[in-house]
Amino acid sequence: MSADHVLAVDGDTVTPSVHAAGPWREDAQHGGAPAALMASLAEDAMAGIEGEWQLRRLSLELPRPVPMAPLRIERAVDGGRSVQRVRLRLRDAQDRVAAEALVLMQRAGDPDGLPAFGAPDAAPEVPEPEQCHERVRFAGMPDRAAFHATGMEIRLAGGSDARPGPATAWFRPAMPLIAGRADSAVVRVCASADFCNGLSWETPFDRFVFANSDLTVLLNRPPTGEWTGSAARTRIEPGGFGLSSATLFDRDGVVGYAFQNLLVFPRA
Repeated sequence: MSADHVLAVDGDTVTPSVHAAGPWREDAQHGGAPAALMASLAEDAMAGIEGEWQLRRLSLELPRPVPMAPLRIERAVDGGRSVQRVRLRLRDAQDRVAAEALVLMQRAGDPDGLPAFGAPDAAPEVPEPEQCHERVRFAGMPDRAAFHATGMEIRLAGGSDARPGPATAWFRPAMPLIAGRADSAVVRVCASADFCNGLSWETPFDRFVFANSDLTVLLNRPPTGEWTGSAARTRIEPGGFGLSSATLFDRDGVVGYAFQNLLVFPRA
């Protein structure tokens, strides 16, 4: 029977289910799974530190494919009264770093003590999630148990997943991202942020690999609700370099931004 979660954490070990798999190979995770994990671990790390803390930046490095196998978690926290840095690593069975992240946590101030300044960024004008009924299928990607197919529910809100170019979609987990716990809105946003390159593809999946080597998520306010919107675009430069970016939003407006460096090369 298929698992009913994406990842399971037991102490210092995290074990992926089949729903964590990525599109490029069945033995490697989609980047959204470790992104969600790192955000969750960062929130856990702040639980014993006085004050209300908000995730402001998540910088995830993916030096090699993250295996579909148990991984060892390493944690370290340092900082001061207003800013804490949570450093996280996932090590494989050969003790190699499979993923690492630096998460910047900032102490929240009194929202009534300082007003907002500057004009807010406008969120894309798209239908609400309940009005979007077309599932994003990511043209050419395998339709098997995987994070993009079974781990997340993804509804097209603008553009097309059948042709290249910018596109917009609503995302929410189809199951708990971390077994045995309720995922926070921040964790859900970080899971959704890693879809920039697949949503706004520019090179056909059957002819090219366009995997991201990192992910940076910047949040300008706490997200709300179960749905995350992503308006994504991709640019591929000569020499196999690419950059994908997305404006992240919820029903109330823009919550932040995501950026991915891409490694692009023809399939054999």
